[in-house]
Amino acid sequence: MINEIRLSSHHSVLLLDAGGTLLGQWLAQQSDGQVIVEAMNAMGYDAMTVGGMDLQMGVELALQRAKEARFAFLSCNIVRLQDNSPIFTPYVILERNGTRFGILGLSDPEAVAWPGVNEVARVMDPAPSVRKYLPEVRSQSDVVIVLSHIGLEGDIALAQAVPGIDVIVGGKSQRLLFEPERAGETIIVQAGYDGEWLGRLDVTFDASGKPVGPKVEIIALGPEVGDDPDLLALVTSYKQRFPLPTPASN
Repeated sequence: MINEIRLSSHHSVLLLDAGGTLLGQWLAQQSDGQVIVEAMNAMGYDAMTVGGMDLQMGVELALQRAKEARFAFLSCNIVRLQDNSPIFTPYVILERNGTRFGILGLSDPEAVAWPGVNEVARVMDPAPSVRKYLPEVRSQSDVVIVLSHIGLEGDIALAQAVPGIDVIVGGKSQRLLFEPERAGETIIVQAGYDGEWLGRLDVTFDASGKPVGPKVEIIALGPEVGDDPDLLALVTSYKQRFPLPTPASN
């Protein structure tokens, strides 16, 4: 579906993830999130934010996965306890067809609740953290996107508190939004959970750079959607590399 959208679109296409992605399912746990990064690399992701489940096995492991990724791991508000410096890249600027996209990552407080993680990291408040970086991101960008893992209510509050965000792609609250939320000039979208749906947002910008006419399509990824052969081969290799354990006999 992603390849079809890329081939059929006449405009720039970004593939983004709102976090809580690396760990949880059995294969992900067995590989410490490696299989997820491999699949996201193969799909051509542009960026993800660091969410609650992504630090389950520690900061160093997440940083190792970030090195393996061909896309940006982002968080502007996970910082080191010792000096409040960012642990992950706060934002990235991507240029596509002459348009500059500034993408900020925003994490939830639960991201550092895991044993050991809370001894080295803290999560700063969302609005002040975005407000800190927004001027430098805006100065380098035509479009500002926040990849957020703070939930829909938090996203709405953020947009109300910090003007200047064009789009918030949200996660954590696992809402399936068939129409975008609006808070001021900010467009807010979510696309469910567990990869069951692909959320497509098409948006244009007027002469002053304001987003207008957002259109959301929620694409159900059911059995009627054919397998991509390259990803099918990758998933098959996972099953060989990480076989299910054989049940112990009585």
